[in-house]
Amino acid sequence: MAAVLTAASTLQCPHGAPLLIVPGGHLLTVDGQPVLTRADLLTATVPACPNQPPCGAVASIDTGLATTLKVGGEPVALETAQGPTLTATPWRVVSAGQTKLEAT
Repeated sequence: MAAVLTAASTLQCPHGAPLLIVPGGHLLTVDGQPVLTRADLLTATVPACPNQPPCGAVASIDTGLATTLKVGGEPVALETAQGPTLTATPWRVVSAGQTKLEAT
């Protein structure tokens, strides 16, 4: 089992810039923070990436989506989530930001 990602989670591009994720209006929260779904990650951007060209945004999610827990029909994202940015460099989870909710 892996921790579920929430708005309190830390994700970043390989150049150290944080991913900007705006969660949808999800009813499921952990410690008052909405959980993140596949749709939330697919709309994430990397506005502070210092690289040239900058990473820009999340291009896809290769791994780390729950098969047992969904919110609004979307699988929730797990601490094992990763994938490429628009420049094909990998984004990653630095911290799930919570330890109360896990899923597979």
